Amino acid sequence: FKKEKQRSTTDTRAMKNLKAMVKEQEEKISSLRGRLAGLIDEVHMLKGEINNFKQNVANDVEYLTNRIDG
Repeated sequence: FKKEKQRSTTDTRAMKNLKAMVKEQEEKISSLRGRLAGLIDEVHMLKGEINNFKQNVANDVEYLTNRIDG
């Protein structure tokens, strides 16, 4: 009976430790998901800025070409 009670106490401690680990991991996962969402937004914004920059450069090159040729 003593061994069984000791094992039960050990199992209870192990279960508490596992629950604490799961909770900590859930918090970390939640934090990482938030960070990932922020990075996705930032990449989307940067792609838009790059496309605008490309268009501005193309317009400048066209303008300069017309000035030189014209």
